[in-house]
Amino acid sequence: MSRVIAVPILLIVPFLLFSCGTTKEIQKPPQFHFGDVVLSKAIDDRGTKGIPLQPTTSFSTHDPEVIASLQLKNVSGSHSVRWEWYDPNGDLYCSTGNHPLYVSQGNYLRDSTAWHRLLIEGERAARYPGNWTLHLYLDDTLISSKAFALTSPAPSPLVPLASPFSKRRAYAVVVGISRYLHAGKSGLTTLPFADDDAEAFRDMLFNLGWDDDHIKCLTNERATQRDVIVSLGSWLTKAGPDDLIVLFWSGHGFPDPEDPEKVYFACYDTDLSVPVTGYRMDQVREVLKERNAKNVVIFADTCHAGKLITRGMKNISVQPYVEKLRHEHQVPKGWVFMVGADTDREAIEHSSWSNGAFTHCLIEALSGSADGFESVGPKDGVVSMGELRAYLEAVMPWQTQRVLGVAKHPTITTSTGDPEIWNLSLTMR
Repeated sequence: MSRVIAVPILLIVPFLLFSCGTTKEIQKPPQFHFGDVVLSKAIDDRGTKGIPLQPTTSFSTHDPEVIASLQLKNVSGSHSVRWEWYDPNGDLYCSTGNHPLYVSQGNYLRDSTAWHRLLIEGERAARYPGNWTLHLYLDDTLISSKAFALTSPAPSPLVPLASPFSKRRAYAVVVGISRYLHAGKSGLTTLPFADDDAEAFRDMLFNLGWDDDHIKCLTNERATQRDVIVSLGSWLTKAGPDDLIVLFWSGHGFPDPEDPEKVYFACYDTDLSVPVTGYRMDQVREVLKERNAKNVVIFADTCHAGKLITRGMKNISVQPYVEKLRHEHQVPKGWVFMVGADTDREAIEHSSWSNGAFTHCLIEALSGSADGFESVGPKDGVVSMGELRAYLEAVMPWQTQRVLGVAKHPTITTSTGDPEIWNLSLTMR
C-alpha cells in the first residue's frame, strides 16, 4: 500500500534540484534514469521543475550566463553530481565538487531537474571567448560532455554624428583618486578603482577621437587641490563659448560637518578635519559656468566610493546635491549631470567590476553597447547623450541587482528644455 509524502524543493548550492513535489513509499523503486544535458540562456524555476529556456550551444560574452540542466527520473537512495567547466585552453575553469542527491530509504523522486550556471557577462569567463566544454559526472562517472561556443561581438564602428554638436571643440578634465595623502585619518579610506576609472574614461575619449592635448587627466598624487583648481580655473580657459566641456570625477566626497549643505570633492591632499582643503561642488559649478561653454557634461562615479564620508559614520551621497540643483532650477542651461548611485563598501570591491559600477556601465555604453539602445536613436556608430541616458537607466539597475542583490539607479538631469541636448555626442571623429 502506498501513500504520498510531501517533499520540499531542495536547494543545493551551487546547483539546484527541483522535484515534482511527491515521492512514493515503495518496496522496490522504478529504474533510475536520466536525460541528456541541455544548455540554455535561462531557466524557468517558478514551478517544481526547472524548464530550460532558449536552449542553444552558442553564447555571447554579453550573455549573463550559461545554464546546464539535467532531467532525472525515479531518483532513490544516495547519489552525487559534479559539474566541471573547461575553458578554450582545456583548463579547468571551475568545478562544483561532488554534491549529494539523497532520497530517504523506501521513497523515490519521480521527476526532478538538477542545474548549474556559469556566469559570463562582467565575470572572468568573458575574457576567454572560444570553444568551452562542460563535463557532468553522476556518482563519479562521466555521463555527458557538452561543447559550446562563447563569442565576443565586435564593437560597432564609430562614425561622425550628423549633428550641430559634432564640429565643435571639446575639453575634458578627468579626475580619479584611489590614494589619499591623509588616508586613515578622520575616516578617509583608499579606493580600489577610482584611478582606474579615470584612466579608463580618458582612454575611451581617445577612442572617440579626442586629442591628447584636449584632455587633462589627474590621478592620485597629481590630483591635489591646487592641481584641480588650476585645471578647472586656468587650463580650461582655452574653451570657447561654442565648445563642450566634460568633467569626470571618481573618488570620495564629503559634507562640511558644521554646514552639511556644503559638499566637497576630496582631493589627494584633502584633510577631512579641515573641509576647506577639499573642493566645494558649488565652486566647481561656478568655475565651469565662468568658462561660458555652450554645453557642460559632468560624470561623477560615487558607486565605488561608497556613500560620501561624514563624521559619526552618518552617510550621504552626491545625489541629493544634484537633486537639489534640479529642484531649485539651478542646473545651468545646456548642462547634463550623470551621477552614479550611492551604495555600500561591498559593492566597491565586488570582483565582477574592475571599475565602479557607474563607470563600468558608462564605458560599456560608450564602447557601442548604447548605440541604438531601445531605439532611442539610430544605430549609426555614435552614442548620443539620449542613448547613453537610456542605457544607464536600464542597465545599471540590472547590473547592480544581479551582482549586489539590490538595484542602484543613476541620477541623470539637465536644465534645458531643448530635446536637441540629447543628440549631443562625445564622439569627435
